[in-house]
Amino acid sequence: MKNNKTVLLIGISGVYNYGCEAIVRGTVNYLKHKYNNCNVVYASRNVEDDIKRLKGCDIKIINRPFKKWSIKNIFRKLMSYFNMELEFQIEDLSLLDGVDEVYSIGGDIYTLDHLNKCSKSFPLFGEACIKRGIPYVLWGCSIGPFTENPKLEKFFIKHLNKVSEIVTREQKTMDYIKSINIKTPIRLFPDPAFLVERTLVRNEVATKINQIGINISPLSALYYGMSIDDAVSENVKFITGLIDKLSCKVVLIPHVVYDDLYNGDNVFINKVYDSIPENYKGYIREVDSDPGFIGVKEEIVKCDVVIAARMHCAINTITCNVPIVFLAYSSKAIGMSQFLYGSSEFVIDMSMINNVDIVKILSKVKGHDFSRFLEQIDIKKDEK
Repeated sequence: MKNNKTVLLIGISGVYNYGCEAIVRGTVNYLKHKYNNCNVVYASRNVEDDIKRLKGCDIKIINRPFKKWSIKNIFRKLMSYFNMELEFQIEDLSLLDGVDEVYSIGGDIYTLDHLNKCSKSFPLFGEACIKRGIPYVLWGCSIGPFTENPKLEKFFIKHLNKVSEIVTREQKTMDYIKSINIKTPIRLFPDPAFLVERTLVRNEVATKINQIGINISPLSALYYGMSIDDAVSENVKFITGLIDKLSCKVVLIPHVVYDDLYNGDNVFINKVYDSIPENYKGYIREVDSDPGFIGVKEEIVKCDVVIAARMHCAINTITCNVPIVFLAYSSKAIGMSQFLYGSSEFVIDMSMINNVDIVKILSKVKGHDFSRFLEQIDIKKDEK
């Protein structure tokens, strides 16, 4: 092997999702620590935008081409009309030229979506890496459970036994992997977002809640089969209810900035804010800029507690030493809460946001100090 190892990061489309930005930044920090003088390359579908967003990150960003109208994709689409699901490896394998190791950095690539489906295309790319003798590592990931889709589970049992290593961010994945008898080496390691430089950390722990940060996501509507309008109504009721009960200020914090109602937190938050009754708007402020994972910390540290739907917004909050409550639209929130608090007590199911005693939950979590927890994360980072 050449003196300077080259590691390819691949699996996300771009870092307009602040969580993806954090994964890239944290993974680079980890790899530079683990492999002295290694080269880290990130394959992006949004190169120009990602270069700006990853300013200061010691990484080479290359184009990850995607041919929507390739012969394979056209054939797959035609077969779908006959209820035949065919999936192919569609990545450009020239991405592997000169690469010594591949890290899959899409944290949710190996989980079921709201339709109980999961694409096989990217896992098949992983198998192409392995066939070429290049180690393929599942990094910072959640996996499964695929129980609701037995046919898919059968595929992933075979696939997971082929990968080089599984590094998961939660005990829930560890337990699932063991239950389906995967023989691949697996270890538990903090989400890469915990390894991003901590530029802002709140030193004073609040004993009273004056300001709450809220991160809401349109994905909640998809996962629970709600219309966007119904999801907006539920969130308006939740936010105004908090103000009624606590007389607090509210900051609406996006963690995915994207011009799409079904993906962008910013677009969804605008829709919710526009639906808030005028007599409440004096208590509410939107973060309407696009500061990125590091920049948005300036808003988080002003809050006494944050309630977050996006897991990486929750992690960003934790690293700022601000108490967090999880709004769960998927099982990964439960795993993260158990990792952090040792229980799922501070997880609110999105379908139940207006049927829980939120005041009781906030009274228990306020003032929580993550200093000791964050010190332990630093110790883990030192492991090589």
